[in-house]
Amino acid sequence: MIGQVTVTVAQGKVLIARAIVKLPEVQQALKNGRIVLKSGTTVSVLAEMLGVPPLRIGGRIVPDGARASKYVVDAPHIVVLQAGKWRKADDNLLEEMSTMGPNDLFITGANALDNQGNAGLLAGIEFGSTAGKAMSALWTEGINTIVAVGLEKLIPGSILDVCRLAGRKRIDKSLGMAVGIIPVLGKVITEKEAIEYLTGVKAAVIAAGGINGAEGAATILVEGSENEVEAVFTLLKDIGCPMTSGDSRSLVSCAEGGPACSKHRGCIYKSKREIVD
Repeated sequence: MIGQVTVTVAQGKVLIARAIVKLPEVQQALKNGRIVLKSGTTVSVLAEMLGVPPLRIGGRIVPDGARASKYVVDAPHIVVLQAGKWRKADDNLLEEMSTMGPNDLFITGANALDNQGNAGLLAGIEFGSTAGKAMSALWTEGINTIVAVGLEKLIPGSILDVCRLAGRKRIDKSLGMAVGIIPVLGKVITEKEAIEYLTGVKAAVIAAGGINGAEGAATILVEGSENEVEAVFTLLKDIGCPMTSGDSRSLVSCAEGGPACSKHRGCIYKSKREIVD
């Protein structure tokens, strides 16, 4: 049996989080290891499923560019899950990761995904802030990485190529903060993999985008037994139309004079100047 479904961006975040929770390596790390959750709206959905409060959302892309949060909030941005409890790791992530190994997991979102499965995180602050500084530990210490990323993030070309093009100090004028790109390698979970893992179908993405709330959506063919295909429809009906996850105050985008203004480069909104050094 073949079915056709359209998954909105918001639905996709929940699908991806539900699939990640059930992955064997995640269940193993929850029981016997540590999991680092690096905040993003998809990872915040996952955090809530694992008993963590909504995470603080840092950078984001909005209609007027790459922005940060307007407010300084005390919600966690990076958390460590261990032995059924969570702890904030915003200020000591490097120390946490220095003692992690192959039985532990690092879970992050991404801002870009190429067709080779390579992902990238945008960085609007020096070195990509705390998480950016810690990324090298993923490879040097052999820490398994899961990348939770929606299909709307798929870009033409190569992550490595765009990493060479971008850079905070290479950009002279920007809608919002100028950004560099940090490459992220790991097990990528998009809506396609999530649907396959949760229901047993074989999925193929046949279209992207839409209107009236389906902007960025993925239209997907699903093939399997009647029960498996029906499970996809039931799953999407159960998810419904979710709201964006994340600490509510941190979801408000920055304005001129915001807390991170001094760290941003190139922003045309900063100090009401057209070009910012």
